[in-house]
Amino acid sequence: MRKRGIIGTLLLLMYLAGVGLFTGPSLAQLLLGRLPQPRLELIPFADIISVVTDSAAPGLGPLVNIAGNIALLFPLGLFLPLFWRWFERACRTIWWCFGTSLSIELIQLVAGGVTSVDDLLLNTLGGALGFAAAKLLMKICPKLEPTGEGRAEWAAPLVCWLVIIAAGTIFDLLILW
Repeated sequence: MRKRGIIGTLLLLMYLAGVGLFTGPSLAQLLLGRLPQPRLELIPFADIISVVTDSAAPGLGPLVNIAGNIALLFPLGLFLPLFWRWFERACRTIWWCFGTSLSIELIQLVAGGVTSVDDLLLNTLGGALGFAAAKLLMKICPKLEPTGEGRAEWAAPLVCWLVIIAAGTIFDLLILW
């Protein structure tokens, strides 16, 4: 692996660890055994509408919720095409972001939490916007464009995400025992 690939892998690992910590159950919830009751919302835009129309929501609450879901996978959409040539096509990067978001939502469903199709849509939108930003950056500064064969470059991001999921699962199990 080249120096650029190592830097990309380390950045991706740090970012994905943050995503895992942010989207997973809290340490206190695990320690006290007080995981929330899982809630599954499969109607598109239902959560967004309820958040926006909730009169009890504090000032910027709805905006923070929507912007936060978009921002969550923006870096993933940015990093993938900047470090790995295999992700130079929008469809590959956007599908990757969709799969990452889907795995987060499924983990939240199992761990007790809100699993929403709206989160999936907003996270994927964030990944697409990150991809657009990466393409713009590469157009402005062509030296940022990755080089390489592009064949098995999808493996590094996959391994990073699987390592984060496995580490989080092992950590949670150690705490519960």
